[in-house]
Amino acid sequence: MSAQPILLEVEGLAKGFTLHAQGGVRLAVLEGIDLRVAAGECLVLDAPSGSGKSTLLRALYGNYRSDRGRILIHHRGAKVDVAGAPPRLLLELRRETIGYVSQFLRVIPRVPTLDLVAEPLARRGFGAAEAYAKAASLLEALALPERLWPLAPATFSGGEQQRVNIARALIAEHPLLLLDEPTAALDDENRDRVLALLVERRDRGTAMVGIFHDAVARRKLATRLFPLPERTLAA
Repeated sequence: MSAQPILLEVEGLAKGFTLHAQGGVRLAVLEGIDLRVAAGECLVLDAPSGSGKSTLLRALYGNYRSDRGRILIHHRGAKVDVAGAPPRLLLELRRETIGYVSQFLRVIPRVPTLDLVAEPLARRGFGAAEAYAKAASLLEALALPERLWPLAPATFSGGEQQRVNIARALIAEHPLLLLDEPTAALDDENRDRVLALLVERRDRGTAMVGIFHDAVARRKLATRLFPLPERTLAA
């Protein structure tokens, strides 16, 4: 069997924050991070709370600018450095290559759930019929009742909002998925539905980097664990 292509390479990544309210103390959250993730792998960040796992995911997505290092994403047949990418290129990467599932759904008031889930495909030029059909299929797979689809999810329960969030992230079939506790708000039955979809995507070649404190999720999804060192304070 031939080796799977590397979709993500991180080289010497460092990220810190200055705590101005505490006399300018420097918090070195990430230092010297090196990792590679291939198609079909799920790399689970293995460290206690407060170790910088979410900071690393946000840096990979371009929400945080790194202090040093490179974040290379395989995009349109070339390697793109997220750490130095201009805003227009970052938006293109997020539209086509990098998906992100957080623990929280940020919604526009009064936008129906079905429209919200279909929107990533519409932005990529898919026809409305195909986008809505795929959105409906994902919402059905995630057991979100059809009576909720015309409603805005702002008043949904936490678990219902999270399933909308996951459907929205999965619909575009990005080659690389960043997962920040995607099952945290779910009961066991709905967690298992989400994990089945993620395992299916992983086995079809999606590369994943994730944070999972849930032991069942880690066991089902992880192909490798990646430990993070403890962060340090400096004056």
